[in-house]
Amino acid sequence: MDKTQLPSVTLIVGCGVSSLTLLLLIIIYVSVWRYIRSERSVILINFCLSIISSNALILIGQTQTRNKVLCTLIAAFLHFFFLSSFCWVLTEAWQSYMAVTGRLRNRIIRKRFLCLGWGLPALVVAISVGFTKAKGYGTPSYCWLSLEGGLLYAFVGPAAAVVLVFPLPSKVLFVDSL
Repeated sequence: MDKTQLPSVTLIVGCGVSSLTLLLLIIIYVSVWRYIRSERSVILINFCLSIISSNALILIGQTQTRNKVLCTLIAAFLHFFFLSSFCWVLTEAWQSYMAVTGRLRNRIIRKRFLCLGWGLPALVVAISVGFTKAKGYGTPSYCWLSLEGGLLYAFVGPAAAVVLVFPLPSKVLFVDSL
């Protein structure tokens, strides 16, 4: 591997430290699971797993541009894990809203949380791969979404939607309390 194919030191340190601290958090949560078992804990662990997976893919596969199939897979999985991170943040907001309003029912809600956190990103990526026939996943320089052809909007659009929807629970709570 030539020098241009190595991730930068900053990227290695940043992703490494982030992954190690998130892994430490998961280990702590698992070790005291019987005391803190809750919907919020499940959401947090899944969020941590999505970030750790993104970091690992960035470190291991971001520069694997020589193998087109591998680069396409890495870009698709990065797309999935980054979107899932946004969806887990939205899930946390939804859970907080439901807990404050007293509308939380564990068995049904956990399935909905998992569908939102992992299912919605999988659906977006599957539709994107299907419509583009995986063209635009990976470029000659890096394994991410290409700026050409509009595929990047398959990430930016859902991420922007989450950012726009995220404040709604707090607005609803504020309006309901008036």
